[in-house]
Amino acid sequence: MKTLTLVVLLIGAVLFGAVSSTALAADKDVSPSKWEYAIVKWDGPDRIYYNLPGKFELVYLSKLGVQIPKEAQREEWCLAWAANKMAEKGWEPVNLHSRRILMRRLKAE
Repeated sequence: MKTLTLVVLLIGAVLFGAVSSTALAADKDVSPSKWEYAIVKWDGPDRIYYNLPGKFELVYLSKLGVQIPKEAQREEWCLAWAANKMAEKGWEPVNLHSRRILMRRLKAE
C-alpha cells in the first residue's frame, strides 16, 4: 500500500511539474491582475468546499449521486473529481497542498 501511494504521488508530482512549466511559459504575456483564484478543499468522507471569487459552496458528493469507489483513497478521489469539475469551467490547478487545490483562470472581461 505504501509503495502504491508513493508511486501515485511521484506520478502526480511529475505531471504537475510538466503542467506547471508549460503554464509558466504561457503566463509571461498575462498580467497577474487578470487572474482570479479559487480553492477547492476536501473536508470529510464526501464533502467538498469551493471557495470561489465572491461565493462559497459546500457540496456533498453523495447528495449529487456521486459514488466513491470502495478501493479509492477518498481524499485523493474527491479532490480529483472536484478538479475535473472545475476544469470544465476553465479553472486550472496552480498548487496542491494536502487537502486543498489552488485553482485559477483568466478573469472574464
